[in-house]
Amino acid sequence: MINNILKHLDFLIQQDTQNPPRKICQDDQLYLYLTSHFQKHGFTVELTDLGEGHVIFYAKKGKPIELFNVHLDTVPVTASTVDAWHYDPFKLTIDNNKVFGRGSCDIKGAAACLMELAKTNDNMAVLFTSDEEGANGCCVQSFIDNTDLSQYQQIIIAEPTSSHAVVSHRGYLSTYIEFTGISGHSSMAVALQSNAIHKANYWLAKALDYAHSFVSDKNQAGICFNVGVIKGGEKNNMIAEKVNLDFSARVPAGMSSQQVFDKLKSFDNQSQWQAGMMAPPLPADNQNDEKAVAFCQHNNISIAQAVDFWTEAALFSQAGFPAIVLGPGDIKQAHTIDEWVEVAQLEKIYHIYAGILDHEN
Repeated sequence: MINNILKHLDFLIQQDTQNPPRKICQDDQLYLYLTSHFQKHGFTVELTDLGEGHVIFYAKKGKPIELFNVHLDTVPVTASTVDAWHYDPFKLTIDNNKVFGRGSCDIKGAAACLMELAKTNDNMAVLFTSDEEGANGCCVQSFIDNTDLSQYQQIIIAEPTSSHAVVSHRGYLSTYIEFTGISGHSSMAVALQSNAIHKANYWLAKALDYAHSFVSDKNQAGICFNVGVIKGGEKNNMIAEKVNLDFSARVPAGMSSQQVFDKLKSFDNQSQWQAGMMAPPLPADNQNDEKAVAFCQHNNISIAQAVDFWTEAALFSQAGFPAIVLGPGDIKQAHTIDEWVEVAQLEKIYHIYAGILDHEN
């Protein structure tokens, strides 16, 4: 079993699904292989290419009541970090009972386990998507909007949770801001207030104070606020005319992403704001985790504490479906140089997923 899982995972790691640039389409070898594999074992496969790297792979057999969701795209191996890898990021390497390779933990390892389980289960459904990691993800929402999901009593998102079930996590917000100043010589008095870089920093200081104000013993991350990109200016003796800033925030339970967005925007209403993604927490507003908890108890799956990262489980919850996050590996191993997952974690999640499916078959 584990050898077969590792063969599947080796193939998946070799497929370049970096996002960005998200150069992915339904004619790729990845989808030819997946289609052949699942059809060989009696699954009906629906493949939808929404363009620009947004591909939905949906395979179903029998009358399943659970849906397993995995994203096959990965964060990129950047040119600035590739030389720091000790292992080939696009080839499976096993060392000291760890499986190395981009996506091994987040989350192609889970996909490989589901591929192996497809061989022996008569009632099973999987959803593989390609746009979770980058900007403008739409696969899961499009799938929810255009698919009859009434048969599913539980959605399982296979993000890394050390094989414990997560039934609660933060909401998510991403935003682009353009700060505009007045160009001119740096000796001009207006530089202090009219420099776009200065404006961005005035706003950022307020935003950081706001995010930090929610820090407590129970919430040590406050609002998980992070500026990922700042670009602008020409040279140090010119007043910067324009600065672009991208940030994300993971919003604590009890708050909405819209509420946080509105507060942060109030610190600077003059600049141009563009909300990228504004997603609910898990469980989503007006939902609860009672059915998800009961599902875990029924299947003897241990429940972890709420986590700070966001997953697409929230989108299913928002649509009214009980959703949990349950996958192999630790989030600390994702998005890293020499990304890895323990072989033991793959074995463990395989058996947990198998136990869930045994209740159906």
